[in-house]
Amino acid sequence: MKMKKVYPEQYKFFPRTWILPQEASEFHNMFIDKYGRPIQRAKTYIVKPDSLCQGRGIYLSRNYEKIVENCS
Repeated sequence: MKMKKVYPEQYKFFPRTWILPQEASEFHNMFIDKYGRPIQRAKTYIVKPDSLCQGRGIYLSRNYEKIVENCS
């Protein structure tokens, strides 16, 4: 993500990522509109726990609260 911030044009292929819980407030902005209201049809996010490997623990979610409650 650091390289994407420095070179946004060269890193267009790289998906947006957040490290939780440190970047939870920035991630939360993906679930609200510009008026602070919840988005009715939120995007689906891939959640990858950092403590597991080989695909274990990965899940899909559209629910901010579920994602944040599962991060440590």
